[in-house]
Amino acid sequence: MIKFFRQIRQQLLSERKTGKYFKYAVGEIILVVIGILIALQINDWSQDKKNRKLEAQYYCRLLEDVNQDFTNYNNYLALLNERIDGNNTLIQKLQDCSMQLDSIAPLILKSVKYSNRNIIATTDAFEDIKSSGNLNIIKDLSVKNQLADYYKMLANTSAVIESNGKAITEKRFLESEDVISFGWIKLLENVNAIDTSKVNLKSLKSKINFTADIRLKITNDAVFYLGLNSRNKQLLQLLENDIVAMISLLQTKCSEHND
Repeated sequence: MIKFFRQIRQQLLSERKTGKYFKYAVGEIILVVIGILIALQINDWSQDKKNRKLEAQYYCRLLEDVNQDFTNYNNYLALLNERIDGNNTLIQKLQDCSMQLDSIAPLILKSVKYSNRNIIATTDAFEDIKSSGNLNIIKDLSVKNQLADYYKMLANTSAVIESNGKAITEKRFLESEDVISFGWIKLLENVNAIDTSKVNLKSLKSKINFTADIRLKITNDAVFYLGLNSRNKQLLQLLENDIVAMISLLQTKCSEHND
């Protein structure tokens, strides 16, 4: 094709048709420019198609992560409810002055169960989008803003829950020099930690002196932990609507781009 155009130009020059030559040359340049623009447009279209496919993949991956967040939310809420129930039952039994320590000790353990656990956002897809520099591929600005707010909210909630968990694990029940009278023996029995072939368990239990002061100390601790666990539950439940809304949004986006 180039050779063909060159031959026409040479013929025009040889015939000294300078005016026609320049008009032809301009026309040839215009044709080349149009060809380049068409090629660029095709390239842009092809790249945009790839980006839209990648955008759909990101929406679906983000949806998987938020679904995992909802699973984690429900699991952690169940754990909090278990601890809160343990706290309330413990306080109930402690208010009965005839209740022995052996029946209270398992509830002490239940009320602080897995206090160091936390709810952490699943950010694999979001971090991948940011680290790869592909955040601009998500065209919907409102979605990007909602995602940023969502992960910020989860991070803030997680920070408070972690702080409350530390308060529980650092304080603990049974802070006393007299750990025997505070229920440690029963707790050790529950996990089969005492080797009765070496330890005289009956003699050890005879040293238990479950006084009114000890009962009051455990009651105070139980009320303290009930407050922290209830606060964590309150914070956690504030997340539910946001998680459900994010799932709904990403489900729509994932479906739209895969139709």
